[in-house]
Parts: sequence; C-alpha cells; structure tokens
Amino acid sequence: MIRLISFDVWNTLLDINVMVENLVKALSELLGVPENDLMQKILETREEIKKIRKSQSGSPEKALEESQELLARALEVDVEIVKRAVAKATLTVDESILLPGVKETLKELHKKYIITTMGNVMFWPSAYTRLILEKFGLADYITKQFYSDEIKAYKPMREAFLAPLKYFNVSPEEALHIGDTKAEDFEGALKVGMYACWINPEAERVERVHERGFVVKSVKDLLEVLPQI
Repeated sequence: MIRLISFDVWNTLLDINVMVENLVKALSELLGVPENDLMQKILETREEIKKIRKSQSGSPEKALEESQELLARALEVDVEIVKRAVAKATLTVDESILLPGVKETLKELHKKYIITTMGNVMFWPSAYTRLILEKFGLADYITKQFYSDEIKAYKPMREAFLAPLKYFNVSPEEALHIGDTKAEDFEGALKVGMYACWINPEAERVERVHERGFVVKSVKDLLEVLPQI
C-alpha cells in the first residue's frame, strides 16, 4: 500500500520553460545581450549538467555552485550576474508557471498520502523554488520538501530518493516517485525499490511498463495509477 508520494518539481509541478524564459529576460536586461543568444547557451549548459548528474561525476555538495559556475563560464560573465538573474527571474514569475491540474491533484492526494518533493537544483537554490511553491499555494499540500542542495545528494543517487523515506519511516515499496526525467526520476526511483511514474507528454494513455513502473501524460494521471498498485 502506498503511503508516500514524492514529486519532482520542475516540469512535474512547475513549468521549467516559464522560469527559463524569465531567466533569459533577466540576463538580457543585465547584460544588454539579445535573448536568443542567451537561451541557446542556457539550454546547452542544462544538458551538460544533466549528463554530469546522470554519470554522477559531479560533487553533490557543490551541485548548485557548479551549475551556476558552468553557466557563468558559458556566458563569459562573473557568477554574480547569474545569481542576480535567477533572483530577478524568481521575483517576476506569474501563475503561468503552474502546470495544468497540479494544484487540484495535490489537493486531492494530500488528504490520503504523505506528499514530498525531491528536486534537483540547477542555477537557482531550492529556497527560490520554495518561494514559488508558497506564492502559488502548492506548498499548502506538501508535507515536506526535499532538495539536492539541502540533503547534499541529487537524483538519480540512491541517497536522494531514500532521504524522504528515512525521514517518514516509509519503506521503498510503500512509496511512489513521479517526475519527467526518465534517467533521474523513473529509473532512479525503481532502482531503490520504489514505484515510479515517468511523465511523458507524448503518452496517449496510462501504461504499466514495469512491475512497479508506469508511463503517464501528467501528474493528474496519478489518480488513475494509484488504484492499480
């Protein structure tokens, strides 16, 4: 029986594209550089960081700092510019950052389950993500938030998934993790014995693809998955 549901944050609860667009706009204002040039460098740096984390070759203790420094290097600016830009971006996000159906789904699930987040950080600290979740009312339905810069471990590391389970004394087979990244979220959760849902926007229906794994189109599909476990 599932007792705990762990959520990835970006592209699961919140739209990363909205945040990145705000980051690009903030950098453009600070640097006087066209937004198109900046967007490409940010996207390339994100992919580089994802590869580092998939191979677990980066330092978990310095994951945030490393991502900020990599972006600063790609932009050929001091890291202070990156820190200012992510702060400005956070201050200017609006409600469009909420993905469809997320608030309603969390509101329904938090009545029955322990609800946690397990988010990797990239470019901005978890404190900024916490502010956004608070600002738009999602934090009201989350029991406790966990982030890589706080627990010093990032997905797909075992320690990242086990942190919420240890805190609430929940076994892996009593927990489900949902996220949009196959390697970090889906495969990482399965490896520690949790149930897992991979959000694939191109999915046409909920599909069971593993003894403990499902492919879904969005967070809303959890309401269809849970009765099957």
